[in-house]
Order: sequence, then C-alpha cells, then structure tokens
Amino acid sequence: MPTPRPPSVWTQPLRQAGAIQWAALTLLALGVLASGTAALAGWGGPSRWRWLEGGIPVLASVAVLAALAARLPLQNVLACGVLVWLTAAMVMAVCAFTGSPLGRFEFTRALGGRLMDHVAWPVPFLWLAVILSARQSARVVLRPWRRVKNYGAWLLGVALGLSLVLALTIEPFGRQVLGWWQWPVRSTGHAHWLGAPVVFPVMTAVFVAGLQLIAAPWLMAKRPTVGEPDYGPVLTWLALDLWAVLGGVSARLWAAAALGVVAGGALAVLARYGGRARLSAPARAESASVSTA
Repeated sequence: MPTPRPPSVWTQPLRQAGAIQWAALTLLALGVLASGTAALAGWGGPSRWRWLEGGIPVLASVAVLAALAARLPLQNVLACGVLVWLTAAMVMAVCAFTGSPLGRFEFTRALGGRLMDHVAWPVPFLWLAVILSARQSARVVLRPWRRVKNYGAWLLGVALGLSLVLALTIEPFGRQVLGWWQWPVRSTGHAHWLGAPVVFPVMTAVFVAGLQLIAAPWLMAKRPTVGEPDYGPVLTWLALDLWAVLGGVSARLWAAAALGVVAGGALAVLARYGGRARLSAPARAESASVSTA
C-alpha cells in the first residue's frame, strides 16, 4: 500500500502562531506607548523616521492574523487577509481619486511611496487590523452564547459595532495627529463630524459591514470549537484604541478620545465576562450549531 501523504501545511493551523502573535503584541504595545508618549510630549521626531509609526498597523495585522492561524487552516487566514487588505486598498484608492464612497481622502507622501500612487501604505493594514480584531473580539464577548440560535447574526452585529467605533476614533487621530490623510476644505466647509464630512460615519458603517462580510466565509470553522478564549485580538483592538485615545488627548480631540475610552472600557469588561462565563445550552437539544472562528 502507498504511504499516505502528510497533510499540507496550508490546510493546518500554524504551529508557531502563538509565538508570532505574542511577539507582535509585545512590539505593538511598545510602539503604541512610544507613539502616544511622543504625541503627549509634543515631540514629532525627525521626518525621515515617520514611517516607523506606520509599523503599528502592520504589527496589529500580524498579531490578529497569527491569532486566526492558531485555530484555522493557514490557507483560509492568508486568503482572508489578502482579500480584506486588497479591498480596503482599492476602496481607499477610489476615494482618493473620485471622492466616493467615503469621501475624497488626500493621503500624505511623507511616509514614502503610496499604494496605487494614491494611498498611504499603512492604511490598508490599519483597516485589516480593525476589521479582524473587531470580529475576534466580538467572538470573545459572545462566547457564552455561541450555541444559541442566530449566533452568527449577533457576531456580525457586534463585530460591525466594534469596527465602526474604532474607525471613528482613529479617523480624527490619523488626520490631525498622524497627518496620514486630509479632507479637502470644500468637503468640510459646512456640516461635518469631528472635521470629517457629515456622511462619513454612515458610509464607514457600510464599508466596514462589507469588509466583515468578505472576511466571514474564510473564518468559518468546519468543526465546532469550544476552547479557551483567545484574548490576543482583544488586546490588539484595545492597543489601537489606546493609540488613538492618547493621540486624541494630545490634540484635544475630546469627543473622539471620550468615545475611545468608553468603547475600550466596555470591551475590556465584556471580554473578561465573556471569557470567564459558562457556555449556554444549544438552541436545539439534538444538535449544536457549528461555531465560527
């Protein structure tokens, strides 16, 4: 009989995922603290080193992708990451070129080369980190109800809310503190939301909902999984939130900073409760629904 081939590494979780995740989280925490301290102290650093701050979204993306790779096939994780990253990059490029659907972003050249000659290179990584950390954080929050009916709809709804709150907290920080993008004066001359066009929150909700739907099929677990909660994505979300809050305080963006503080505190409490609580009973006694990762 022929010797059976070992399973492909692409169809299995990554063995080194845990080490990669915590290494990325450690560097992310150091980067956020350094950036936040510099912002509060009013020290911008030499312009030639500004690209280092762009490493924070990259580290956040690596951390959350590693968290997924610890429990899902590597091919699913990579496909999800590439699709979300490309979609975000393309939508940002369309916004910069046409002004639709989120508004006309004007991305800086100070970080070096721009993607598609329009988009600052850290921005798609930032969207990737926001979307996936929000989804996996929602998974921890809803862990006690993973076996109830309509769990998937609740997961999508909570992930959407966390994505939207983080995006709205980061937007004025990225514009006024980091200087990664700007809005044309004509876009904000009348009604606005924290300096962004008034339609920005609504269109951002539609955008993050689309990204969550793109990610969802690749994050479906083929088998029910009821292991220990992974708080890594929660820490990633909180790190990005803290980054924006510290920057917002440094620029006196009190509304955005307050939104970040309230949302971060709520997520920390709910994630702690969700991770420690007992699982609920299945919606139907004869079968438990398949969970999502």
